[in-house]
Parts: sequence; structure tokens; C-alpha cells
Amino acid sequence: MSIDSKIKNGLKRLIRFNNNRLSMNLLFDLKNREFAFDSNNNTTEWVDKAFAPRKTRLTEDTTILNRIYEAYNKAKEIQKTAKSHYQVSNEWLPIYNSSLKEVMAAFEKKDLEKLGILYQNFMRNQCSAGLVGLPVDMDKCYFSGKISNKDKKLYLYDSLNRFWLWKNLSSKAFDIQSLDSPDIGNPFGYYIDGHFIKTGSDYQHYYAAAIDRLTKSDEHRVIVELGGGYGGMAYYLIRDCKRSTYIDFDLPENLALTTYYLLNAFPDKKILLFGEEDLSDCKLTDYDIVLMPNYEIDKMTDLCSDLVFNSYSLAEMSHETISNYVAVFNRIAKNYIFHVNHTRNSLVSADDFGIDQDKFDLIYKIPALWNAGRNLYMDEYEYLYKRSECEKKY
Repeated sequence: MSIDSKIKNGLKRLIRFNNNRLSMNLLFDLKNREFAFDSNNNTTEWVDKAFAPRKTRLTEDTTILNRIYEAYNKAKEIQKTAKSHYQVSNEWLPIYNSSLKEVMAAFEKKDLEKLGILYQNFMRNQCSAGLVGLPVDMDKCYFSGKISNKDKKLYLYDSLNRFWLWKNLSSKAFDIQSLDSPDIGNPFGYYIDGHFIKTGSDYQHYYAAAIDRLTKSDEHRVIVELGGGYGGMAYYLIRDCKRSTYIDFDLPENLALTTYYLLNAFPDKKILLFGEEDLSDCKLTDYDIVLMPNYEIDKMTDLCSDLVFNSYSLAEMSHETISNYVAVFNRIAKNYIFHVNHTRNSLVSADDFGIDQDKFDLIYKIPALWNAGRNLYMDEYEYLYKRSECEKKY
């Protein structure tokens, strides 16, 4: 590299650093003003406490882990010959090549003890990379026990933004206890008036409540999610949405984590895992929860789901993969397609995902401000599509 190129690259890095610093300072100033009269706006009072261990030893780990192992192995075997758009790609490739190495090695060796140790602490290790936390090095910034004042402020404003957004969007219809969920995976979170709230619970509960409201019926409901994270939104949906079947399609490694969380959270629910019964043959309404590898979504019959939901993961995929999944959504969604995704920071803008406009009407597109406490330039939107009444007649 020439001296001129080194100088140019150095200047670019310096400009980028200064722009980021100015943006962060502006964010802190705006959020400090916004939350000036909030008694919870105190970095020294609860941020350290928010990251205190909340580890719970789960007694049924061996039984659950054996069941997860069997389903995972079967899923990985079939994945080898699955279509290209069902393989790991785009933004998930670096996560698989680094963050998930340890858990994949535990599966390969059938080291269930190691797998159990990883999963019991999944909220604070690489098992949940890309699923929880801020877009920073969480180990260095928050889990080391030495949280800088800057990182405390970032976490504080992100948490307050999310909580008050949840409170306002929900029209104050829920009390704070609605956000409670099990301490599975050694969670961290934040405190509002002394009440602990697990990170992400606000966002997850809001969308679970919205799905419940949209699909409310005297009949049994079938809700499909593509990419359910670790099962956070699913927890609230399953807890609160009566007479329903929740179905999640995801990559095998992510699905294994979701399975761990939901099997522990709902020991009395009837849960179907891959390989236990063929999706083509089973009656979906016989189950409370169905957890399947992504390629199994092709087996879903036309108009079988009251609502199909996705948050963020479509925007992390290639154009080919998005087109495939959206074509399936167009086919299986009886009433609604509901998603939250990026319009700029993705290979394909959420505006251009290809939801069939001859079959679905766009009810609304609104800003999804969940990350506005950490990023002034967020590009995230919430979309709700409803199958048109004239299309339903045919």
C-alpha cells in the first residue's frame, strides 16, 4: 500500500471516529433532555445492578438436552441437501464462523454437559450472538464488571427508550408485571422503579400482544414466526394467546437455543420438535408449540396460518433467500403478514421484499423506534399487510 493510500485510509478512519463520537454525544444530550424528569435516569443507581448474575440451575436439563440433541442432529443431516436459500448466508456467516463455534462443537461431540453450561448462561455468551444485547462487544463493555460511564449512559438511554415506547404504544394497557419472564439463560436487563425487566422484554411483549390482538378469535389460531431468536417473543405469545399454536422456523443452531428456552419455560405444553413427527402428516392444532428447521416451511399448506411474523432477520438475508421466504408468506398467510425490518441497512430494503400486492393490502408502515435510544439514524419500520377481502373469495 502506498503512503498516499495509507494517509487517505487514516483520514477516513479519523473522520469516521469523529462522526461517531459527535453522533454519540448528540444522542446522549437529546436523551438526557428527554428523560430529565424520569427518576430512573441515574446511571450509577442501577446499571451495575442490572448486570448482576441471575443464574438459575434447571433440574431437567439432561432430558431436555437429549431431546434437543436428537432434533438438532436430524435437522443438520437434512440441511446438507437443502436448497441454497436455506443455508447459512450473508450476515449470519461470520456469526457461525466464530460466535457459534463452541456450541456447534458441543453438539458434534455430544457433550451435553458442556452444552448445558453454555445454555444456562446463553444471555451472556456467544450462544445468543446477534440475538440480544447492544451492537458492541458485550463481553468487554458490560460483562467484564468494569462498565465505563459512556457505556452506562448508552445502556441507560437504550433501556429507558424501550420501556417508555412500550408503555406508550401499549396505551398503558399493561402493568409492568406483564413484562416478567423466567430467569432462563442468566439474563441481564434494567430496572424501572426498582422492578427488574429482562432486556428485550418490552419489544417482545409488544409484538406478542399485537399479534394476539390481530388474530383474536373464538377459533384455534396458528401463528408462524420466521427466526424466533431465542424464543423471547414466543414466550409472551404462548403465555397470553389462548387457543393457539406457535410455529417457529429457523436455522438449526438458533432453533436449538429457542427449544432450550421454551422447553424450560413451558414444561407442561405439548411441543413438537423436528424428527418426532413429520410436519406434512401432523395436525398443527394438536400442539401448543412446533419448532422446525427453516427448510421445513415448504411443507406448510396454503392459508394455514392466521398470521406470519418476522422481525429483522429478513433484512439480514440475500435477495434470493428473501424472495423465497416472502413467496411462502404470500402462500400460507390466511390473514396477515406482519414484519419489522430495515429499509437501508440491508441488501434489500424492506419496502422491496416482494409481498404480493395483488393478494395483500398494506395497512400501515410506521417507524419502529425500539433502537432510537442507541442510534439517531435508525432505519427500521413496522409493516402490517392484510390479505385483501376480494382475494379471500377465490
